[in-house]
Amino acid sequence: MNPTDLIVPHALDPENLDRADYANSLAAEALRVGLYSEADITRIRGDMMNALAEVIGYATGGESSSVKTDSARKFAKSLLYNIDTYLLSLPTPDAAAAELRERRMSELYGKGYVLNKKRYEDAKHLWAKVRYSRLKDADEAYNKTLDRYFRNYLAAYDPRTSAHDKIYLSMPKQRIRGAFHIDGAVEVLKKLLALNEGRPADAVVIEGSQPILHETTGKPEQNS
Repeated sequence: MNPTDLIVPHALDPENLDRADYANSLAAEALRVGLYSEADITRIRGDMMNALAEVIGYATGGESSSVKTDSARKFAKSLLYNIDTYLLSLPTPDAAAAELRERRMSELYGKGYVLNKKRYEDAKHLWAKVRYSRLKDADEAYNKTLDRYFRNYLAAYDPRTSAHDKIYLSMPKQRIRGAFHIDGAVEVLKKLLALNEGRPADAVVIEGSQPILHETTGKPEQNS
């Protein structure tokens, strides 16, 4: 008899789940309570590498299965961010754990990519509306945010290979400050649009936004 057969599964403890590293913490917690076996963890890890190879293949146009270490790290972060995005969209941790165990990592990545691509399209649309309705007497931080920081961020963003990228903002007058992923960028733009239109902003922008995943190193010089 396999020793894991003697383990009676218990409920996942939300306190042990890290939204900033959701798939990894979910797998660890599912193993701890007996929902996963060591074989499940091995399969997930192996399939994660297969999915990463697919992302690298996309990024290189199918010409290579290997890239420099820095590029591989970037693609791995994008892969995990997309997977986490999808898992976090599910109604319960148990539902997320079931998906993580039963589905291929490339499928989870694809589902997260669809969600982040929609956020990206929303961000571009909102950015255009905010610039069109911009405040005429805005301060320098406001104008730089629209004309430089958001322009550069949206131009470089790719929900396939850089889904985890953040925009660093400091707008004291609008009480917006922090590092934001694409979901947070959408909320910032919603707030700016509401301010432009003269109405109280519905969006509550929390510093750093949620989820903040897979920290990047350093802060872009453009926002220094």
